This record gives sequence, structure tokens and C-alpha cells, in this order.
Amino acid sequence: MSTAVTATVAALRREADGVVDTVVDRIVAEIPSYAAVPRERLRLGIAVSVRDGLGHLFGVEAGAFPAFTEEDAAAVGADRADRGIPVEDLLHAYRIGIRTVWERFTEEARRNGVEPDAILALSDRVWDWADAAMLRAAREHRRVDLEAALDAEQKRGAFVRALLSGTLDRSVLTLQAAAFGLDPDRYYLPFRARSGKDARALVALLVPYFPHTTPPVTLFDGDVAGLLARRPSPRLRGDAVVGIGPAVRPAEAVDAFDRATRALDTAWRFGMTGVFDLADLGLHAAVVAEAEIGMLLHERYLTPVRDLPDIERTVVTYLEGGMHVEDAARALFVHPNTLRNRLRRFEELTGADLRDHRTLAELWWALAHQRLGR
Repeated sequence: MSTAVTATVAALRREADGVVDTVVDRIVAEIPSYAAVPRERLRLGIAVSVRDGLGHLFGVEAGAFPAFTEEDAAAVGADRADRGIPVEDLLHAYRIGIRTVWERFTEEARRNGVEPDAILALSDRVWDWADAAMLRAAREHRRVDLEAALDAEQKRGAFVRALLSGTLDRSVLTLQAAAFGLDPDRYYLPFRARSGKDARALVALLVPYFPHTTPPVTLFDGDVAGLLARRPSPRLRGDAVVGIGPAVRPAEAVDAFDRATRALDTAWRFGMTGVFDLADLGLHAAVVAEAEIGMLLHERYLTPVRDLPDIERTVVTYLEGGMHVEDAARALFVHPNTLRNRLRRFEELTGADLRDHRTLAELWWALAHQRLGR
């Protein structure tokens, strides 16, 4: 290192306190988020950086980066993350500090007659040092940020699962609800959702319907579950199936979530997609819940024609077509009399009366039960 450079560094060391104050003033003026850092703490961190830069940048081999300087940068990154300062502002503050120190260095270097080529060479080392410091600070900032986000997400998920499953102590429900952005007196829609996509894609579909930007949502036995502020549109994109419970206060979410679960299970088993509550699904939910009744009705109405597929297909087409003989015959490409004969044969084999509403309801139940078994 030349005598001129040594004199320049010595001058900067003597006025280091003033340089640090200038850096602090510029950071506070240019970056509003730094109001979260007490001035003395901010000044201490900047003083450490200036000390490291002046004490080692011009006194070590090119490219060297002392281990304790990395530790200092990491500590700054962690502190700024803890205070909620974005990583972009952290890097901006570093650039302000480096620019301020470098401006002062070049002024003093010219005064001491340092050659321009020497200043340029030192500039490369300055930015090598700065890049390393900023990279280390940013990495630590992101690590702390990620850990905090994961911790908050895990805590929120645990709260939502406890709320929906009924394992949350009511004495602390109000406090915890408020902590996670829920109004204990507001009505929400418990939901449970499933699709062939990953959970994040499913949550993205529901984002417009959550009560706020940090949605009360979690994984519940592999499904996405939580609370919505309003009901989604009946048809969501893709193969998503969403079961919705009635609107309730958070403290009353357990029974409503149970209904959402039943709605989801029913729609999923019948191959439906979209958004459903139990009322939307009608007797389909009863078919799922009362498997024994479905089995008995299946034995009565469908087992007798198990080996006669034409008859079963005729009955199904007839019922699905609104019980119009001519329409069903056209759909099956048979003569109407052939269709009538098949219907009579079905009645003979099963004892059914296709003009009786109770029989028609039971037959529908038997066919719905059969769909679940396929």
C-alpha cells in the first residue's frame, strides 16, 4: 500500500465518527422502514462496518474477507429481519453506507495525491468487500424471515386445526382468534376442500374469499380446511371440490365444519366438482351416510336384473329422461313397445311399480348407491 493511500486511510479513521453520523442521517432520511431501528443501534452497526472496511479492506490480501466481518454482516441481517425491515431496504442501506464512505475516501485520496489507477483498483476491492457483506447479510435476513414465516404459519395452522376439531380451550379462543386476525363475533364459513392439485394451488383458488391476506387455513388430514369470509362461486377452475358449512362464529365452528366435511365427502364420492353445502347435495348425502339402506334397496331393485343389462339400462334411461317412453326409446335406438316390454319385465322381476313415487325414490337411492360402488 502506498504512502498516499496509508495517509488517506489514517485520515478516514480519525474522522470515522463523523462519517458514521453522515451514513446514519442518510439512511434514516432515505429509508422510512429504518425508523424501526433505534438510532444508537443503527449507529453501532454502521460503525462496525466502517471499522471492518477500514481496518481490513486496505490491510489484507485482495479477495480476503475476515470471518468476523461475515458474522457482523449476518448479525445486521438477522436484526433487520426481526424488526420487519424488507431485505431490499437492508441492501439499500448498505449501498448508502458504502457510497458515503467511498465518496469521502476518494476526496481524501485526491487531496493526498493518490494516483487515479490506484483509486480504481481500490474501487474493485471496495465492491468485492461490499458484495460479500451484503450477500451474507441478505442470506441471514432471508433465513430469519423464512423461519419467522414458517413459525407463524405453523402456529396459525395449529390454531385453525384446533378450532375446527374442537380441541381449542374456549377460555383462550377469543384471545387466539384475535391474534390470528379473526373477529370472535363475526360469522365465517368453515370449509374443507380437495383436488388433484397441490394444496398451494387449491388455496390460491380460494384467496378472494378469505377474510384477510393471512388466511385462516391449514391442512386437515390431507385436505385444505379453514374459514372463509364469503361463499365462493359454485364453479371453481379445475377439479376442485369444496364443502361449505353454515356461517357461524369461530367458537361454533366444530359442528359447521363437520357439515362441510360431509358435503365434501359426498361430492367427492359422486365425482362432482365445485362448491357445495349439504342442502345442495340433497339425498346424495343420505346415500353416503346410510350405506346399509342403499345396500338393501340395491338388492331389492337391481340384483334381480344383474344379468339383464338391457333392462337395467332401459330403466336408467327412462328415469333420467323424465319418464318419457318415446324419448327413452329414441335414446336407446329401440321401438317404444320394446321399451315398454322391458319396463314391464323389470316390474315383474322386482315387484316394483314405476308409477308409484315411493318406488321411484327407492329406485333412485339404489342406483345412487350403485354409483358409489363403481
